[in-house]
Amino acid sequence: MPSYFFDSSAIVKRYHFEPGSPWVRSICDPRTRPPLYLAQLAQVEVVAALRQTGRRENLHPSFVDSMVSLFARHLILSDPARPTPMYRLIPLSAVVLELAAHLCNRYWNVQPYPLRSLDAIQLAAALLTATAISDELRFVTADTRLAAIAPLEGMTVVNPLTPPHP
Repeated sequence: MPSYFFDSSAIVKRYHFEPGSPWVRSICDPRTRPPLYLAQLAQVEVVAALRQTGRRENLHPSFVDSMVSLFARHLILSDPARPTPMYRLIPLSAVVLELAAHLCNRYWNVQPYPLRSLDAIQLAAALLTATAISDELRFVTADTRLAAIAPLEGMTVVNPLTPPHP
């Protein structure tokens, strides 16, 4: 069974129903959940994305609070001491940041858009995770820029917006 590394654009679909959410939620089903990885950066990016979605869609603040709270609970359930953590968080280590800078240097001139800094951190965390685990790692992103660059680094990409999914 493959493992999945979710960038923030993809995992946010677990908390806010939008295109791609049914597939993301099916992968995150606690009964069949494969190992799920997130960059520690997601702790900030997902909250910001949910708050931004709430403003953009004029959602009731208590509804946005509930989405953010559910994500926070899932982070608590991601304690590595648990037998089956909800997520396996990849720390923002010096190695991750160094690889991210290298990726920014490599893909600074990709057309039509270069690799952005936070996306480079997500990709670097995924690449380092892929080398550290024995399972196949699938990189899940709804970001078209990142989905175009990740395969250049050998990642298998799944975009929850474009079925069918491998």
